[in-house]
Amino acid sequence: MRSSAYLFSLALLTSSNLTLAAPVTEAMTQAITQNLKVVNQQIQIRGITPSPIDGLYQVEIDTGEVILTSGDGKHFVLGDLYGIKGQRFVNLSQQRQKKQRAETLTSLNKDDMVIFSPAAEVKSVVYAFTDVDCGYCQKLHNEMAEYNNAGIEIRYLAFPRGGLRSQTYRDMVSVWCADDPKAAMTTSKSGGQLESKECENPVAEQYAMGTAFGVTGTPALVFEDGSLLPGYLPAEKLSAYLQENM
Repeated sequence: MRSSAYLFSLALLTSSNLTLAAPVTEAMTQAITQNLKVVNQQIQIRGITPSPIDGLYQVEIDTGEVILTSGDGKHFVLGDLYGIKGQRFVNLSQQRQKKQRAETLTSLNKDDMVIFSPAAEVKSVVYAFTDVDCGYCQKLHNEMAEYNNAGIEIRYLAFPRGGLRSQTYRDMVSVWCADDPKAAMTTSKSGGQLESKECENPVAEQYAMGTAFGVTGTPALVFEDGSLLPGYLPAEKLSAYLQENM
């Protein structure tokens, strides 16, 4: 755990300097990228933006993590960036990631998801990163009627925990490529035998997206505002959470 002194000093620095760092130049991008690649050649940078602290820049890598760096790329700070709002700390890094998740969700094609929707009014939409053989994913799916009866639409996104070379990945491809993906999802989560199928599918892309979102296990629930809630919640508790927080 980071020390409270570190958080406090970083928050004070953030709140006392409201001027964003200067715009990112091509020279900065090259220097920061070069220095990060020296440490790890496999690092993939998704973007570099000015931070709320003058002289520091936010480097987002493909894992979803954000590194603070100097403009010359020679000094880095690992950890969340905090500010002070009123009399409390605000995690600016989490706010930024929440916004990015929300923007990503709005860009998704519904045809690429396996969706279980209420017959009546949809009151809330929940994106659920899932795999077909985790116990709590199966428990969530077995209670689908209860979620739908509460007005909650569940939009499944693929997240094979074992990675892209696992049997779970192949099973999830079969679900997404099935003639009836909803029926195949139910079969797979009930322990039934799936017909092996292949097609052009979004499973690998959704797995990468989940990793960038900060998903580490399944199920992981993401809401339309970009909030991430790891784990399973029964319908009654999920409905109450949505009413209180969304």
